[in-house]
Amino acid sequence: MKWYSMAAGAAVLVGGLAGCGGGGGGGGGGLPLLPIAATALSFSVTVNGNSATADSNGQYSAKPGDTVAVIPNTGADWTSSSAPSGSISLRNPDISSGKWSAQLVNSTTAAGVLTISAKASSNAALTKDAVFKVSAGDARNGSYKVFASNGTRQALALNFDTMSYVMTDDAGTAVSDSFSSDPTEAGTYLFKSARNTAKAINTRFRITTDTVVGSFPFQAAKVPGTYAVQPFVASRAMVTTQSALDGAYTRMGINLQAATRDSNIRQVQVANGGTMLYLCDEIGITSIAACPPVSLLTYNVTAGVAPDAWNIVNVADPQDSGTFYMASVAGKNVYLAAGTNLKAPNDSIFRIGLSESAVWPVSKASGGDTAGNWGTLDFTATTYTTLQARSDATGFGFTANLSSPSSSVLNLRVFTSPSSANYFASQDGTLSAVLGARAGPAAGYIQIGLMR
Repeated sequence: MKWYSMAAGAAVLVGGLAGCGGGGGGGGGGLPLLPIAATALSFSVTVNGNSATADSNGQYSAKPGDTVAVIPNTGADWTSSSAPSGSISLRNPDISSGKWSAQLVNSTTAAGVLTISAKASSNAALTKDAVFKVSAGDARNGSYKVFASNGTRQALALNFDTMSYVMTDDAGTAVSDSFSSDPTEAGTYLFKSARNTAKAINTRFRITTDTVVGSFPFQAAKVPGTYAVQPFVASRAMVTTQSALDGAYTRMGINLQAATRDSNIRQVQVANGGTMLYLCDEIGITSIAACPPVSLLTYNVTAGVAPDAWNIVNVADPQDSGTFYMASVAGKNVYLAAGTNLKAPNDSIFRIGLSESAVWPVSKASGGDTAGNWGTLDFTATTYTTLQARSDATGFGFTANLSSPSSSVLNLRVFTSPSSANYFASQDGTLSAVLGARAGPAAGYIQIGLMR
């Protein structure tokens, strides 16, 4: 049996009639040809591969992260728009004359509408719309300013509807991939990354309101092309009001060169409505209040180029300058800085300062460290206990006793056992930091935890 398209069948029929003649006389020509009516444009719709039906208003329902497909009954050209404008964007679009398909992303926490308009390629008069009601996006979606322990500031865009991320470094180079829930720890997520070649995936993160703490394979400081899993803090709740900067902060940090690392602990105080910063540059860890005048450094604080950046310049040494940021985490200020020291030898630096408090809470955190490990970090009044997983899929754990190394810096503890390498810890009930002591085997080590 031979099949013909409608157009081919019509041609055969017309040709056959013409061949039969007109029936004599001076007539001629056979039956008159009738115009072929335009075929209506229609299409089928699927959401995540399942057939979808429009509601009484002619709209289809979709959630952020859903993949929708519109398949027309004839070749079509496509346009799309969202309301409010720009609220709905597309991920992994696959658009051709025979299909429109994409994963829907709602960049807002309100519902939006996406209209997909089809126009038949062969007849511009034939048009049809597919209208999708897209529910609100996950409140955690958005961009977070990253302070990485390799000494860089980056941007992390998270989308929990599509379970995808984009990490953009300070040079504008972006890497993107997916993330998934960690089956071993509720509330922790695993970054998928081609840079991570370790046996175990320790590229993890945890998130609370406006704050992310995790580990990612950042470029090793001053070693281009080499990547290592290192911890970071990220926030989208940055302090932009200068007077809100005031406070005393126990600042822990690391200085990095390609082959060397060092640690740094200082108390800093921002005062006078955010216009002045004081730092005690004693060898011993000393508060601003107890700092000898000869060791007390004074800096002017001025607004930076970005609304959340704050420049500091030493009033006695203009070359001693830099930039810091302040994040608000659960209502507490956290001092953050990452970048390159302008003074020789131009170390890459990372700093985190937790607000000073006389209260040392019992707390439980999870986080990563500069050795590429990830684990739980539990504090009591006198102990620190950790259970960690190495990147080679082995694990370890220990408990250390804590004591106060300074009578004037209240939220700082030192490990007194069992390790021969000294570590210092600070925490405020929201974040924690453990730092290796200077001039020892743990110099330049830092671990950052988010309370769980």
